[in-house]
Amino acid sequence: MTGEYIETTLEITPYIEDAADIMAALLANEGYETFIPTENGSKCYILKELYNNSIVEDVIAQNPFDCTIQYNSIEVEDEDWNKTWVEESFTPIFIGEDCVIHSPKNNVGEDKKYNILINPIMAFGSGHHQTTAMMTQWLLDDEIANKDVLDMGCGTAILAIVATKRGANNVCAIDIDQRAYRNAIDNATLNACTQIDVRLGGAEAIGNSIFDIILANINKNILIADMVTYSKAINKGGVLYVSGFYTSDIEDIAAEALKYDFKLTNKQEDSDWVSLKFVKGE
Repeated sequence: MTGEYIETTLEITPYIEDAADIMAALLANEGYETFIPTENGSKCYILKELYNNSIVEDVIAQNPFDCTIQYNSIEVEDEDWNKTWVEESFTPIFIGEDCVIHSPKNNVGEDKKYNILINPIMAFGSGHHQTTAMMTQWLLDDEIANKDVLDMGCGTAILAIVATKRGANNVCAIDIDQRAYRNAIDNATLNACTQIDVRLGGAEAIGNSIFDIILANINKNILIADMVTYSKAINKGGVLYVSGFYTSDIEDIAAEALKYDFKLTNKQEDSDWVSLKFVKGE
């Protein structure tokens, strides 16, 4: 799987991890797919036809931290940076005492109850980012067995795979990105979870399906826009878990959810990132 991509290298001085996280989230909203941490920032990847240097400059201008951010962009082949990410940069992620997420190259996980294998093609959804880790923790802590589950904006399909291994009944994974869609299918196969229904598309791909649990690790604007769709696709008493935004966004997300009878019942926070748990009114 090859193609022309732009590699944008961000150099953050002095290095602030939260600044790198915010830059990644903002660039993800603009079409960037993969983010590889470096010693002083990150390498970010986007399809060549979607690249615009003015967008990068606008994102950098939104940096709220006391640091400077410089960037450099070059053309690269997909296979070059993906090989580096999968084979050299990906490190195992341990979530709680029972779950590990790792690539086939990592020799770990035999003693874990939930041993999740992935060939990652993007950093968001690999488990390294705080939002994916928090969403995974919900699945480990809450009752999932015999539930119908939707992983919306599934990326690598980690959440769908964890839900399946936790005993979910029917699991659907949806992503609008072609590469994520193919990767989700590959990762489901790696984990012997071929029963996961992987679909290509946005919220419209939900169709007439109804779920007991919806997981949506996306950005604020999409969550707000699609809240009405989630409300129609979930059973009364069902649980909606959302992430992909900051603590400053909680009020806006909760207000929109309340319009559709979702009650905020719990939250997790990690640095400035947050994950919320809502229950649909009976």
